[in-house]
Amino acid sequence: MIGRSCASLTAVLVSSTLALGVVVPAQAAEEFQPKIITFDAPGAGTGPYQGTGCYVSDCTVLINKEGAITGYFLDANNVFHGFLRSPNGRMTVFDAPGADTNAGDFNGTFPSAINDAGEITGFYADVSGGAHGFLRSPTGVFTNFDVKGSPIGTTIAVGLNLEGAIVGLSTDQNGAFRPFVRHPDGTFATWSVAGECDTPNTTGCYGSGAFTINAFGTISSGYEDNSGNFVGHGLLRAIDGRLTVYNVPGAGTGLYQGTGCPGCARPINLFGAVAGYYIDGNNVVRGYLRSPGGEFTTFDVPGAGPQGINCYADCSLGLNDQGAITGFYLDANNVYHGFVRGSDGRIATFDVPGADIKPGDFNGTFPVSINDAGVITGFYSDANSTYHAFVLFP
Repeated sequence: MIGRSCASLTAVLVSSTLALGVVVPAQAAEEFQPKIITFDAPGAGTGPYQGTGCYVSDCTVLINKEGAITGYFLDANNVFHGFLRSPNGRMTVFDAPGADTNAGDFNGTFPSAINDAGEITGFYADVSGGAHGFLRSPTGVFTNFDVKGSPIGTTIAVGLNLEGAIVGLSTDQNGAFRPFVRHPDGTFATWSVAGECDTPNTTGCYGSGAFTINAFGTISSGYEDNSGNFVGHGLLRAIDGRLTVYNVPGAGTGLYQGTGCPGCARPINLFGAVAGYYIDGNNVVRGYLRSPGGEFTTFDVPGAGPQGINCYADCSLGLNDQGAITGFYLDANNVYHGFVRGSDGRIATFDVPGADIKPGDFNGTFPVSINDAGVITGFYSDANSTYHAFVLFP
């Protein structure tokens, strides 16, 4: 598929490159070939569902503007570790202090964001399975933390900005997730809106969370309501604490429908544009881009199956400052493919060479992140269901 869609992928990536002010001759576009590098973190396992990445969603292989990449991998002993790949390809493996590294526990270290200064945030799981946040400095110094006021062991750090502010989610005393921001001085703030579901997960309520924060301190968040259908809604929090609720036109109001899905990414860029998924009344998953002024553009990915993008929880999505979006979708043959939507709205799909595209295997290509140069990172699963990371250069 990468060969068949190369010209269209080129056009999309070139349109994003042009937005950076780089002049690309028109006649060169058809000859342009994206360069894909695949890699494995040192010590990554080679068995089914091991390797650099993890099953279908949840995983992070993230790139910053400088080209540094972070993520995590599962080793042969079923322990998760973090990694940092420098722009020149040098790999560093790390574990957060306190992370459980006992074989077979499926615990460990889970990086979730890297900023342009090289700071990394994420969470680690201790020997009891409890989650705690961490911040890793560019020199490798760790600061561990738990959200004040939340039960210990329920802190999941997700997003990080250049100033070192961290956002994520932790549980409240009822067991429902709530968003938080950890300011650079180590203080915390949490918030909620009227109408949020506030009962534990056993009732079907997921709650809310914060996913990304831009350099101006605007946070992209979301929540499920208490209607009984746990309908999703988008939520923005300004640096002064003002909250803005939004819903994508066409989003459904049935069970687990609405704007967003539990754990799904809602990236926000420097200018305040937000990308995400929504689920319509027919349970079809579609993409959206919300402009800084609040206008919506919705889109479907060519080649997607009857349920659209078909990811209903913990789905990744990347957005850069030019408005280019990357993510993945499931086709009618139950194969995952990557897509990139350029800033001009054109969409191209791709597979990483080596990705398993056999019908029915639920394997394939899973893009996660895109930087301002249009470089895409993610992971793919091979025919043995082992995971590997990739970098796609436009």
